[in-house]
Amino acid sequence: MKRNSNTLIPKRIAGIRFALMDPNEIRKMSAVEVKTADTYKDDGHAFKQGLMDPKMGVIEPGLVCPTDNCKYDESPGHFGHIQLELPVMHIGFTALIKMALKNTCNKCSKILLHSAPETHPLDPEKSEQDYYRERVHDVMIKHGVGSREFNKTIKDIEKECSSAKRAICMHCGSEQGKIILDKPSTFKEKKADKGEHKLNARDIREWLERIPDEHLIFIGMNKDVCRPEWTILKVLPVPPITVRPSITLDSGDRSEDDLTHKLVDVLRINQRLRENRDAGAPQLIVEDLWELLQYHCTTYFDNQTSGIPPARHRSGRPLKTLTQRLKGKEGRFRSNLSGKRVNFCARTVISPDPNLGINEVGIP
Repeated sequence: MKRNSNTLIPKRIAGIRFALMDPNEIRKMSAVEVKTADTYKDDGHAFKQGLMDPKMGVIEPGLVCPTDNCKYDESPGHFGHIQLELPVMHIGFTALIKMALKNTCNKCSKILLHSAPETHPLDPEKSEQDYYRERVHDVMIKHGVGSREFNKTIKDIEKECSSAKRAICMHCGSEQGKIILDKPSTFKEKKADKGEHKLNARDIREWLERIPDEHLIFIGMNKDVCRPEWTILKVLPVPPITVRPSITLDSGDRSEDDLTHKLVDVLRINQRLRENRDAGAPQLIVEDLWELLQYHCTTYFDNQTSGIPPARHRSGRPLKTLTQRLKGKEGRFRSNLSGKRVNFCARTVISPDPNLGINEVGIP
């Protein structure tokens, strides 16, 4: 009997929205907290709370996933998480972090725009905050978030907030410094009388936590979806084992995936950092280990970040981490796209399905 494709999908997808993830959501969706860098015991079984804990999925025939009770070929796998000893920056959001720091006060974290009426030269009846709030709303409705017009509006707000006349916060009277980003992820604040001082990830997170919800629109964020401090990671998601399976060699030894290798580095440094802090080690040693943790988290997300050396295997081959798996011709997206040169045809995901209509495309 022929099945109608429309009856197989109970709901239609209206759209997909990408946003930052709440650390509490990461913990909720996690099947296990990963605490040890060890993978397999001598008897071949995985360590509990290790990087190959079966709660994150199974990859060998005959095994059943303890989280969903499915066989290896039916279980999609499950995320775990690593609780970081000290917060680190997500390398993909340094531009957003810089903009948020430039646009807000270093003490009260309010947007550096006047809230009093009759303070905007283009519309004397409104305050600067009201003027730009309405402008952002109008652009969002007409052109959408991420459009050229939306980005230009946020740039205009950034220019207004970082102008020389904002040297003193209009809300609390605090002196404002110049925010400097030494790539890839070192932030400094420079004040006229005090010189430069480094902002670590904990300082920045506390700064961003103080930003009021009603001011998030001025940095292009939706208060109902995410918060800016989530760009500073306190919890690191660990991908399911099905995403990073280990391979058994002819010799019987196991070869681990590049992502697993990188997560081993993160766990080892995180453990050393915890031990040194508990032992009361000097601040200099703690800061060195903190920078090393930042390096490993950065190269875990993107191993081609400019300004730092790539993480490598013992053989010298660079590790293929998350960004390298997604972007480029051999990445996850383009490698699954049909690229035939035909006029008036776009690329499409290769997804043969007898239940799809001639004008439909399957979403992988």
